[in-house]
Amino acid sequence: MGMRRAATIGLILVAGVALAGCTGEPSGSATASPSASSSSTPTKTPDGAEVDEALLPLPVDEIPEWAQKAVPGSDSPGYVFGFSGWMSENSSANDVTSFTSLEPGTYQAQFACRGEGTIELTVSELDEGSPSEPIACTNETIAFDVTNARTGVRFELALDGAPTINAVSLVTVP
Repeated sequence: MGMRRAATIGLILVAGVALAGCTGEPSGSATASPSASSSSTPTKTPDGAEVDEALLPLPVDEIPEWAQKAVPGSDSPGYVFGFSGWMSENSSANDVTSFTSLEPGTYQAQFACRGEGTIELTVSELDEGSPSEPIACTNETIAFDVTNARTGVRFELALDGAPTINAVSLVTVP
């Protein structure tokens, strides 16, 4: 794996009917992974997710603001869809986000991650068929093309390693 700054991957996606995971909204960012809950009991020992959260490169409540700068945000020209969050072995090492109303066409995706882990992103049709080649992100931002022949797209993220934050956005290709 190199430090590829940009990759072009053309995908022909065929829409399906099965949905998995959470659904992002085209009008703004959604947190793709749950954050750890805190306890008001001072004697409680932190669970694994709370320990992982402390290892992130920035506080969880700052991830949406970082995402707006790391990848095109909702105020960017041509913005269609985006989501952000954090992943760890103890909170959520795998995540699926589907955008069920993405119109057929060609889009530019940007995938950013920060932290010591590696997140692999796979893009596919909604019924999980014909996935793209995995795109590995290690503390970088990667741009690539997404072309879908039918409505909808599915993003699957898998973490390997330390807790890491991520952001994904789609914009129309001019």
